[in-house]
Amino acid sequence: MFFSGRSLIILIAIFFTSSIIAQNRLNVVPEVKFWEFSDDYFRYQNVCVTQTNLVFHESNVLIKLFKDELRHLGIEVVNNPTKKSLHLHFINTLAFDTIQKESYSIALDKKTNIRASTHEGFVNATRTILQLLSQDQYQNQLPIGRIKDYSSYDKRMLLIDVARKFFTIEEIKDFIRIMAWVKMNELHLHLSDNSWGGYSAYRLPSEKYPELTAKDGHYSWEQIRELQDFAKVYGITIVPEIDSPGHSLAFTNIRPDLKSKWLNANYLDITNPDTYTFMEEILEEVIPHFDAPDFHLGTDEYRIHRIKDDSLKEHIGNTFRKYINHFNEIVKRNGKTTRIWSGFENMPGDTKIDKDIIIDMWETSDAKDKSERGYQFINSSHYYTYIVPGAPYYGVDNKFVYEEWTPLVFSNKEEQNLDAESPGLLGSKMHIWNDFGPTGYSITEIARLSIESILIFSEKMWGSQPALSFDQYSQEISMLYNIPQTTVLNRFFDPNDVLLKHKGEIEMNPSSAIQIESIHTNLDYPWTLELTLNKSRTTFGDEVLLSSELATIYSDLEYTFINKKDTTTKRGIAIVRANQTAGNSPINSHRPQVIVFDYQIPIGKEVKVKIQGEKGKTSLYINDEFVDSKELQMLCPYNYIGDPKGNSFTGTFKNLKITQEMDKNVELVK
Repeated sequence: MFFSGRSLIILIAIFFTSSIIAQNRLNVVPEVKFWEFSDDYFRYQNVCVTQTNLVFHESNVLIKLFKDELRHLGIEVVNNPTKKSLHLHFINTLAFDTIQKESYSIALDKKTNIRASTHEGFVNATRTILQLLSQDQYQNQLPIGRIKDYSSYDKRMLLIDVARKFFTIEEIKDFIRIMAWVKMNELHLHLSDNSWGGYSAYRLPSEKYPELTAKDGHYSWEQIRELQDFAKVYGITIVPEIDSPGHSLAFTNIRPDLKSKWLNANYLDITNPDTYTFMEEILEEVIPHFDAPDFHLGTDEYRIHRIKDDSLKEHIGNTFRKYINHFNEIVKRNGKTTRIWSGFENMPGDTKIDKDIIIDMWETSDAKDKSERGYQFINSSHYYTYIVPGAPYYGVDNKFVYEEWTPLVFSNKEEQNLDAESPGLLGSKMHIWNDFGPTGYSITEIARLSIESILIFSEKMWGSQPALSFDQYSQEISMLYNIPQTTVLNRFFDPNDVLLKHKGEIEMNPSSAIQIESIHTNLDYPWTLELTLNKSRTTFGDEVLLSSELATIYSDLEYTFINKKDTTTKRGIAIVRANQTAGNSPINSHRPQVIVFDYQIPIGKEVKVKIQGEKGKTSLYINDEFVDSKELQMLCPYNYIGDPKGNSFTGTFKNLKITQEMDKNVELVK
């Protein structure tokens, strides 16, 4: 290869610049506030962890956990340091002055002193060390230097809507690990809500109203205790939310007498005294079980615009504001501070909201006004911080967040935003709202959709300033998805990516159904189904190849698509994904996602079929030729070959193969 003199100079300049960047910054998220490189490196073969006078119980638990996490990364942990060891020594004093309680310092060398004056500081220090050691560039060799690090904002939050989409305790723990990995410190659990099609859920026990507890998944008080203790070790506080008087179908289902007279069953009647008694009973059951200093009352989206009587609307608006203040007193009576969602500002009435209530500002944007009026508040702007998996609305613009957003930015109107001296801002929050309910995106799809946004938000919530272009940054943080003991980012596959393979010929009839032996009943993208079919009879547009509770692949489906302008009936090979409230099959869910490809399998002729599921796209190939592609992200059903309800494909199939590739942006934990 030949380089001109000019090209060689450019290459040398690029190499030199890259080396300077590598020396002057560490690839960790969020980026540390201060890094002083000593122009040298040290090599190591194993790690030894010791401590001096750690006074916090959680910190001693953390050190044991830290050793396990190191082992999970494939690092040898020894009890006594040798000449070949990276010796990590934890000391319970801080090496620099700061009022920020989560601060820490690391003197990175063969013997590395890690200092903090709080448990939270030690959590953050261990995450920085783990991130470094998880990357190939830092394995067996680390730069010598000093780190001083602290956050510019106290609260760095993530909301997970576990009401409309149930997460198991283990899945929530995985998100806690992810949050701690990037130094977030508060998990907001949205515990009651309803979705389209009549689905509702309340995820906690109730002695007073046992019929209130969701049948498809809830958390016992023992699990809530376990979860909070687990989160505390990671420096994370769990803030619960019980949403009312809107989003209240779970409540009105068991107390129909409390439904609003003017709105639908999603709304409690806030003019009925019994509503107050009922909600007080619920809150008195829940609040004592949580350690967080704050409790969230919800109070969003009480939509009264359909009420035509202006005087009634004025009365309801004022009553709504009084409802908030009433339950603020109940929360305070239980020793907590109240949080609510914004939106009351859009209601008629002159009742003022109590000044000791913390406002989650989501649909109102004038933060400067809240600051000047003396409120405390959180940046939860729906413009910038909302992810709704599978929805065509909302979604985080990662590039904008990285380049332009900060916790001071609530609006595209500069006069509504804050400056660094504005009082009242507690922090900011990213949100995962599962509007599509129990049949919406799978937990692993949600995790893979949100992971980059979580890392980018954590960067800005910490107060770091962008040092790279967005493309460079996105590439660098993809090296940091190797989060110890976390499985929610990984999918089920064997080393060869082939999950199911059967070369022989199998004859099927409508009542045939072969159950696939697997702990998984659906496969996330990227997946591929391949098989050769020989159809033996004419069908009636309802013939199933693969099925599960959440997805169906049809060899033949006739389906009518209905929209506001017209209806269109299509027939052919199809794939259906359940959506929103479940039905007795995916196609009978409240609003199923349906793809019907314009190809019908002929009778008595072998056809090679290949369906490929990718991120945001599903494609059909017939006899190795591309037929069509639709921009929908579908699951591959992996529970039955055929349909146990009696609508299976009729004919023979052979050369069945189902494969699932590893996501190129998510590495397996070692």
